[in-house]
Amino acid sequence: MDKLGNLKISENRARSYKRLSDATPGGIVPYLWREPDTDQENLSMGIQMNHSKQFDRIDVICKNDSPRDISFKVFFVTERTSLVSACFYSPADALVYFYGDEDIVLLNGHDRANISIMEQRSRQAVFEAMQRGTVLPSPLARGYVICATMYQRNLRPGESSMLSNWTVRGKTKEEAIHLNQLVKNQTSIYQ
Repeated sequence: MDKLGNLKISENRARSYKRLSDATPGGIVPYLWREPDTDQENLSMGIQMNHSKQFDRIDVICKNDSPRDISFKVFFVTERTSLVSACFYSPADALVYFYGDEDIVLLNGHDRANISIMEQRSRQAVFEAMQRGTVLPSPLARGYVICATMYQRNLRPGESSMLSNWTVRGKTKEEAIHLNQLVKNQTSIYQ
């Protein structure tokens, strides 16, 4: 049996992102985007979420059930529910750093992704950009922060693609980087 089971999603269900993000503050929320005029019924999607005190991880697998190529984008959005003194993307480490008063949070999993880091007062603008299939370019912010990563995928008929995003929390940068390696090496149920 296909690992995705019978999970099918439509653009309307994917657009429920806003309700899901309101219901899971501080978590990572996926959002699927496809061109508005494309057939929405030929993409299967499975989601696995893991949550603990020290990390959150979400794996999304998409499979093309169509006889033709499919293009789509997957966004992952995380909103910090506490003040962040600095948040920025480090190209050298390929990580997003969130520095809080008592801990450091790392966001990972965004190889070859476009990243937007903004203050939460720009939340509506971030959501509107996602509805257009893009992110607002912004590499750093502070305060209450929202971060969106965007992946673009093209799948041939029958092909699958898995994407992951995760956050880890540590008291120090070294502890957070160690936890990041442990989470990075975890395997999804879809593999």
